[in-house]
Amino acid sequence: MKIALLGNYPPKACGIGTFTHSLALAILSNLKAGEVSEFAEIIAMEDPADDHQYPEEVSRCIPPQLIQDYRDTADYLNENDFDLLLLQHEYGIFGGDDGAYILHLLDRVRIPVIVTFHTVLKEPSYGQRSVLRRIGRRAQSIVVMSQLARELLRDVFRIEEEKIDVIEHGVPVIESDPIDLIRQRHGWQDRRVLFTFGLLGRGKGIETSIRALPAIVARHPNTLYVVLGKTHPHVLRSNGEEYRNYLQELASELGVADNLRMISKFADEQELFDCLRAADVYVVPYPNEAQITSGTLAYAVGAGAAIVSTPFWHATELLQGGRGKLFPFNDSAALADQILELLDNETERSAMRERAATYGEHLLWPRIGKQYLRVFGKAKVAYARFRQETAVTVSLPQLKLDHLLRLTDDCGILQHAKYATPNRHEGYCLDDNGRALLLTGMLLRKGLGDREALLKLADTYIAYVYHAQNQDGTFRNFMSFDRRFLDKLGSEDSYGRALWGVSYCYANPPRPDQRQLLEEIFIRAIGHLESMRSPRTLAYGIISLTYFLDHKPGDEAMLDLLDRSCNRLVDHYQDSRTDQWHWFENYLTYSNGILPMALFRALRHLNKDRLRVVAAEATDFLVAESITDGVLYPVGCHEPYIQDCDRPRFDQQPVDAMAMVLLLSEACMHPETRHHGKNLKTAFAWFTGQNEMMASMYNPQSGGCYDGLMEAGVNYNQGAESLLAYLISRVEMDNYCRKDPAEPCYEGDEDTDSALKKLLNGFALPEQLASLAEEVKKITAG
Repeated sequence: MKIALLGNYPPKACGIGTFTHSLALAILSNLKAGEVSEFAEIIAMEDPADDHQYPEEVSRCIPPQLIQDYRDTADYLNENDFDLLLLQHEYGIFGGDDGAYILHLLDRVRIPVIVTFHTVLKEPSYGQRSVLRRIGRRAQSIVVMSQLARELLRDVFRIEEEKIDVIEHGVPVIESDPIDLIRQRHGWQDRRVLFTFGLLGRGKGIETSIRALPAIVARHPNTLYVVLGKTHPHVLRSNGEEYRNYLQELASELGVADNLRMISKFADEQELFDCLRAADVYVVPYPNEAQITSGTLAYAVGAGAAIVSTPFWHATELLQGGRGKLFPFNDSAALADQILELLDNETERSAMRERAATYGEHLLWPRIGKQYLRVFGKAKVAYARFRQETAVTVSLPQLKLDHLLRLTDDCGILQHAKYATPNRHEGYCLDDNGRALLLTGMLLRKGLGDREALLKLADTYIAYVYHAQNQDGTFRNFMSFDRRFLDKLGSEDSYGRALWGVSYCYANPPRPDQRQLLEEIFIRAIGHLESMRSPRTLAYGIISLTYFLDHKPGDEAMLDLLDRSCNRLVDHYQDSRTDQWHWFENYLTYSNGILPMALFRALRHLNKDRLRVVAAEATDFLVAESITDGVLYPVGCHEPYIQDCDRPRFDQQPVDAMAMVLLLSEACMHPETRHHGKNLKTAFAWFTGQNEMMASMYNPQSGGCYDGLMEAGVNYNQGAESLLAYLISRVEMDNYCRKDPAEPCYEGDEDTDSALKKLLNGFALPEQLASLAEEVKKITAG
């Protein structure tokens, strides 16, 4: 077994770091291993300015703001035989808007992914919703720590419930000295001790506790309120010790300064549990309900503390059954009453402690580790099934970029070729330079091809698009070989294809310094989308907006435009759909797959059943019309295929096969259309000879692609559109083809227990596996 855990990690002082470390040790406690490094590597999120000295199990660090490091880490995981990735997610620890940069790793990694969500919001922003939904879509298994979190993922984020397991926050197995000895060591003899711990910052509500102190001290003058914890590093960087100073000044104003002890220290678990067990009352004064997980609260329950808390989400769930008391948010008087009631009633306080400690037995980290192991098996099965459904065993031709280089000069990519020789008579066009920009972005993102050569190509294509843009944001299209534009306004399709390439490279810039110019081009152009009438141009615009939002998921103006554009495309569908014709127009013509593909991509940012239904229906229809007996028959472009008329067989175009490859690649990521993964091989195989004429459209000698299947045979010219259609399809297929023929596939009879047994081979004794299965049976049932 070899797993990767990604998140913060000690010595970084934060809750996620502590959790990741504790979880690694919890898994270790259930294995035949002596060290975490024997079965796992830790990938730590690390700002270079922090410069922590990590233990040996930390193999890599990711600077949060460097996109390339996320991609490089994905490649590292893919290439080094990892069985799975266990990701600790909190929006704030990853770079980009709402932590979107982690998606660069998840989109690229090719192993099972398990995600623990530490924050699940009831009313997320657009960006927060988008990022979390995309993470949930990629993950094979998701762990949350409360039932409410499960419900929110299901109802607010629309994540499949079968992916989600509730595994509560663990607590360490720690023995403490007798309470009298602990109190003596801390100088708490003859004091009534209230205790709070955790990283300090506004939003913790500690001022509410301090305002309750005067009433408590009036009855129990020996009361001491201990606040243990360093100021949160982010707060410290931005505001210094302003909050700590404010709390101390507030205590002085209220006359209880001698009753407050603030200790700036990141305490180890032994000290925390000693304090929790020795304190009279543990206080959690969080000022709002929206906290789905609290490690500090779980620790308090595990330590058997007498707890008084505000009714935030996790507390409401964890403290039921008399395991603690709740008081209203920001209500100091109610807090004082609750604490006094406990201080005055030793019997009730002891009974509460006992109830908490008894429940805490279920939260011990070794038991939590067993439950995670069960999820490992579940994720392996889910990923194997996904790979079986989408795996393509077709042998891909070697990636060859010779013809791309042949057709590209220092101005851009030439439109046409006479056979494999560039045809300068026809000059250049925006359509092809936009698609060429998309291709180079895809190649660079996936680490395919010569990086330096591709960076030069990207510069050339960006320069062409920039030169082609008019001041008002529209584009010219055709340019003669002597560098003169031949039109003042290009077609709607050329606008859409240029926008596609620009947006893809904006989200995935070949070089970071190019993003600013790409954003300028995009912003000037995107405003014209609403004036475009073609459904295909709408689809290109929708795809482009999704890539822009991949980088800026919280941009509400772009989200609104995406929503309106999708509604327009769906309106086209509703206007043309009949019982037998499930399409956006009353005819099929070229690049058909782009239309439903756009709606599938929009679902990454919009949670709308209407889009999902239309995308699935249209995909089913297009596949039924285009694939027969394992062969793709693209609609011939000689004339449109009009509803209730004869279907034209020719001219079959590479760009139509490309659109099918891209559509089916996107469709098979959705449960309702995952069965189309088997058609992905069929769509791509059109290029390699599985077509009506059994003719290979790809020329391995030149690296080009023939321009089409005509009624008289193959059109042997190898222009830019055909080449780019093939290469974009070839790069997309790289996601799905198994590189190693011996790679195991799901055979249809493997269950979670057998998958886990394979995973733990050599790391667990048979009796341990049996114990594990019994221990976690209730989790599976739940």
